[in-house]
Amino acid sequence: MRWVYLVLLAGCVTQEPDPGGDPQTGEWQGMVTACSSGTWCVETAPVSSGTLIHGVWAVSAEDVFAVGDSGIILRRTNDTWTTMTSGITANLIAVWGSSSSDVWAGGIAGKLLHFNGTAWSAVSGVTTDVNAIWGSSASDVWFVGQGTAVHWNGSAFSAMSGLGGTLLAVAGTGPSDVWITGESSNVRHFNGTSWTTALTGVSPSMFTVHAVGANDVWVSNSVSGKETVHWNGSKWTAVSAGKAVFNSMSSLDADDIWGVGPLHRTGHWDGSAWTVEQPLGTTGTLWGVTTVPGHAWFVGDGGLIAHRSL
Repeated sequence: MRWVYLVLLAGCVTQEPDPGGDPQTGEWQGMVTACSSGTWCVETAPVSSGTLIHGVWAVSAEDVFAVGDSGIILRRTNDTWTTMTSGITANLIAVWGSSSSDVWAGGIAGKLLHFNGTAWSAVSGVTTDVNAIWGSSASDVWFVGQGTAVHWNGSAFSAMSGLGGTLLAVAGTGPSDVWITGESSNVRHFNGTSWTTALTGVSPSMFTVHAVGANDVWVSNSVSGKETVHWNGSKWTAVSAGKAVFNSMSSLDADDIWGVGPLHRTGHWDGSAWTVEQPLGTTGTLWGVTTVPGHAWFVGDGGLIAHRSL
């Protein structure tokens, strides 16, 4: 079972809805306060403190999307988080976009939405849970779930089933370099034509995969002392992350990687070692992290969104 803790967040990191906004349209807003560089600061999310925010994606420093329970979609523009109309109440898990006018959000039971820059609309073509989304362009997008990877080529979906396990993560560097992993699924690589299985030698279950480059790939698992495993193009090497298990990773370059996971742990890879912190308490789970030059955001239990100026 995926690494989950059913715990309460410390009071200092939970947020109640901001009173601003329009109750007729549901466009509630949460204003963002200034944050000192090098520290994580909570940003007011316009959701209840019981909402789980699961996925986050920054298109740019001025445009960030987040998704969560009950069809919640949030967008950060002009230093303000605003709720968007999703049209669904199903839990959303993943979000990714190639631009501000091409954003995908997915969740349980194949719920899939697309944002064209103006509005979100439901899209059919995926029948499995959408646990993760990644793409290299608007015409090369992957959605993964229960043993299935679904590819969007810009005009149609094609499903690749029988991959095994519950797929939780997908990442890559281009159409011929795609990585997926999950529970009891090992790590699999797509070269543009077919899938091959990559054995890390640590565990068949991984919670996330992140590709910095074709020969620079990271995965994370719950094996003590081997919480992260790195691919250098020829072999996998286990790297201790100080008991931190990551549900999500994001990077600006090979020596600047961020990871988040259970117990409110954040990790930073500087090229030689992981530095692990619990900047906002020790309870609760962080589910997603995203980075753009100069900025990082993570999301988690209790309606939590935090920002860091890098």
